[in-house]
Amino acid sequence: MSGTLTFTSGNITTGSNTLIASGTVSRTSGFVIGKMQKPVTTGSNISRIFEVGTGTTYAPVTVLFASVTVAGNLVVSSTSGDHPNIATSTIDSSKDVNRYWTITNGGVTFTTYSPTFTFVAGDLDAGAATASFQIQRFAAAAWSSTTAGAMNSTNSTATGVSAFGDFAVGQIVV
Repeated sequence: MSGTLTFTSGNITTGSNTLIASGTVSRTSGFVIGKMQKPVTTGSNISRIFEVGTGTTYAPVTVLFASVTVAGNLVVSSTSGDHPNIATSTIDSSKDVNRYWTITNGGVTFTTYSPTFTFVAGDLDAGAATASFQIQRFAAAAWSSTTAGAMNSTNSTATGVSAFGDFAVGQIVV
């Protein structure tokens, strides 16, 4: 879709399809339930917000690239519940965000990026301390830690990330 996609009320459920938003996105209310694709242009400090979520929960992802040398696209989705492989991570599944996000690269060549994952209080396990959260990436059947950025009550940021996959947020098992 080129032009402007305007969310004023209600959600777009993509099922097995991907919503391609090649133009501007304007949001008052509503989001994509499923996969959302946006273009990434060349340059420094390139930021894209992906208006995704599940059910009635808006759980967007903001991706800020330090530098992009080859343009392409990203596909992002949000999935409710713990990641199916959370038990093999070092995240404590009883003190985490009960959702994960998937970011897939479509040809973008870049240095690093910083993703910010937004969640709601209803996503959190009782007793989870958001200031202590860490973000881990799952790809190729293995978990990787990321460098923590800002951790707040409604979002968590990783910095200096150089690969894509599934991202889970929570406290580390002690």
